[in-house]
Amino acid sequence: MNKRKQLIILAAATTLVLAGCGKTTTTEPAKVPFKDGSAALTASIDQLKTQLDANKVKDPKKLSEQFENQWVSFEDEVKPKFPELYFKVEKFLTPLEAGLKQDKLDYPTLTALNNNLKAAVAELTTSFADNKGAVNKDVITASKELQEAAKAYNKYVQDQGKQLVTLLEQLDAAVKSGDLKKAQEAYGQSRMPYERIEPIIETFSELDGVMDARVDDFKNEKDPAFTGYHRIEYLLFVKKNVKDAESFSARLLEDGKKMQQAIASTTIEPSDFIAGVGELMEEAQSKKITGEEERWSGATVPVIRANVEGAQAIYDLVKAELKKKDAALDEKISKSLAAVIETMNTLSPVGATWNDFSKIEQAKQIDLKNKLEALAEPLVKMPGTLSK
Repeated sequence: MNKRKQLIILAAATTLVLAGCGKTTTTEPAKVPFKDGSAALTASIDQLKTQLDANKVKDPKKLSEQFENQWVSFEDEVKPKFPELYFKVEKFLTPLEAGLKQDKLDYPTLTALNNNLKAAVAELTTSFADNKGAVNKDVITASKELQEAAKAYNKYVQDQGKQLVTLLEQLDAAVKSGDLKKAQEAYGQSRMPYERIEPIIETFSELDGVMDARVDDFKNEKDPAFTGYHRIEYLLFVKKNVKDAESFSARLLEDGKKMQQAIASTTIEPSDFIAGVGELMEEAQSKKITGEEERWSGATVPVIRANVEGAQAIYDLVKAELKKKDAALDEKISKSLAAVIETMNTLSPVGATWNDFSKIEQAKQIDLKNKLEALAEPLVKMPGTLSK
């Protein structure tokens, strides 16, 4: 495939992702062994190829959900061992899923994405069978330099936990004051420490599921089980009802205190935060960039900025060791990081206010997505490089 065609596919695929929506399934698919999961996903890829070749896809939205569920069923087995190949699969799978949800299918783009996805899954399957290129967790754990980095990172996360409680107290006070504008700004500020520690947030999955769940995981916006940040976001930015947000902000503050306590009693190992940073940037460039997470507040850029700040904190701690093992990779991460930060700062101000992401022209959204992807690509190589 020539470079020009690759660029056309990238632009079209990016548009599909930006037009796509968030998670549509409400139940978590059953986990299966890698061999079974990869075989099922490959069969779906072949099924779609046959339909695309015939220029007729039967029930594409259902097929999109099938792809998503099959990948979710075994992806957790892939992430810690093969983060680079995980990124490669997601790079093609995410826009393919989004493209299948569109009312009008773009057959050439879907065909290219499906072909690239098949190659990525085949490479992953071979590498998994041979254990070729897998991250060696033991090497990372045995490194004195990375153990020191872990100590510093644990302190960073604890500091963010303290900030989280302070800012949630400010949010609760702003909501109780009845001042909508003040409450909206406090909401945005309270998101920052939470988003900075996302590389390790799965360590606290139970609290995360309560504090940061999207409405897609519930019946609707009024579902009593729908609490946390995004219930408050809905009330403040859509309903503009500060009074109704009071009970939810009080609950979020209590959960934030539990999160801080959990952080204080948890020791995060080097392999955990080193692996998490690439995965987070992959999620930022493939899913958060659609605006689905902050769909009502429009605070997509501040949230991604906090993600990047959290990633930079990790990178800074392991930079010296990374540079010893692969100076070129270190340089690529450094330059990509600078480019992402500069771009975000042109799109939205740093501070208590932000520009609504939905009102930023799509070409600029795509540019940010591409720069985030350029950052994610070297970051996902970091665990493997540091484990050599």
